[in-house]
Amino acid sequence: MYWVTKIGFKWIEHFKLTNKSSMFSNCSSLTNLDLSSFNTSKVIDMWNMFLFCKNLTTTINIYTSSVIYINMFGGAATVSGAQITVDYVESASDLVDQMIATKSSDSNVVKGKLLS
Repeated sequence: MYWVTKIGFKWIEHFKLTNKSSMFSNCSSLTNLDLSSFNTSKVIDMWNMFLFCKNLTTTINIYTSSVIYINMFGGAATVSGAQITVDYVESASDLVDQMIATKSSDSNVVKGKLLS
């Protein structure tokens, strides 16, 4: 998926998905991703989700406090100007800290705002 630069989700019933592992993996050309309607409340696996999405700028909302996140941000948002922001519910605060701690050293992945 190296050539993909934009993806839409309005027609996908993504709220039913429990496994989003490698969903955007190796999308190195993807620059912007609107995940505002992305529901993560039932997700149990986000392994490699943004792996090598080096140009990506997006915000993901984390609504669960228990998920597999191995290498979720490996090599992600490494290009100047790219950034992944992780917004979260209160019960997921520690999980988000743990997720971000595993990012690549040159990845621009930041903890965002507390969701109500």
